[in-house]
Amino acid sequence: MIIQVSYKVKWQFKEYPNYKITLCKKIINCKTCKVIKCTKSGGSIGYFINSKFFKKSDINQHIEPIPRLTTPF
Repeated sequence: MIIQVSYKVKWQFKEYPNYKITLCKKIINCKTCKVIKCTKSGGSIGYFINSKFFKKSDINQHIEPIPRLTTPF
């Protein structure tokens, strides 16, 4: 049995472009195809991305829209 889930992504992290954020606000590592879980670290709620903790309230400062690729066709 095969189950396939598709997400539409709109944003990515500036320092780590392989981490994408979906329209439903989930963070996905595109290299491993895993959804990053929200965790609590020292009283702050956020996400561990490449062993660096990002607070949930400060994520908007670290993301950017995914740039469009220009192709010659």
